Amino acid sequence: MSKHINAASRLISILEKASSRADNMQALEAWAELLGVKERHPHRRVVAIGELLCAMHKEPEYAMTGLATSDFSKSLYESAFSHIEHALSPMLFQHKWDQVKQHLTPDVLTALAFCTEILPDEEIQLSIDELSSIRAKVEELRATLTDTRMPPRLRTLIQHHIQLIEHALAVYPIIGAKALREAAHIALGEMIEAKDEITSEKDSIAVLALGSVWGSVNRATDIALRTEKLVQLGQRAWEIGVRSFNRSFLWHNHSTLKYLRDMITSNSVFQGFWNIAIISD
Repeated sequence: MSKHINAASRLISILEKASSRADNMQALEAWAELLGVKERHPHRRVVAIGELLCAMHKEPEYAMTGLATSDFSKSLYESAFSHIEHALSPMLFQHKWDQVKQHLTPDVLTALAFCTEILPDEEIQLSIDELSSIRAKVEELRATLTDTRMPPRLRTLIQHHIQLIEHALAVYPIIGAKALREAAHIALGEMIEAKDEITSEKDSIAVLALGSVWGSVNRATDIALRTEKLVQLGQRAWEIGVRSFNRSFLWHNHSTLKYLRDMITSNSVFQGFWNIAIISD
């Protein structure tokens, strides 16, 4: 196991398992196994695998950006990352797995292993218990959808937020905790748009469950991204929001708060939350 958690370590944790798949296996199915894709519908299965590989394809770029600031020559790692990018190509989906494995030679994986040591820690790895807690909260939120009295717009929002979190959890082993942070950013914007429905249902089981699951996501992200102090304001602001509005709204980080300030202060329901959050900063 790598001493550091970074783009290179996430890549190698997946790619080092490539040799365990048979050479004559279809590449698409091999990736499905390696990435834990359970979708069985043929078209949706291809899309799901493609989305995960697309996310994975960005990691070599992040790694090389970090390595560019080190004292190591590019010639020591550029070729390895070029092979990795070829291995991740969706163009190989219909080919045999050996067409992928030819790019993941021991030399390539050794170079990648050295990169995991050169690059610094990006975050703290979340524990199985922390991830399981988020999944349990998602199931609690999903259970609220059985309420036939739920307003249609709130139902649609909750369904999409469940999808956001499940996708973030699927991508987490590939890109790390930024997957959870990005999901929360998207969710926050949607909750701004649906603020009237959320406010009117703020004491409902559904909205309380919505707040609970995003509270878990927020806390996990704050733990993982412990060096990013602006992100850590997210849970502080969230806890203030819980006390002020019975968990009727989620705030994620200071930059988002500033970006949305004018929009929020135009609504008296959320104005107090904004004032409290800024005073506490």
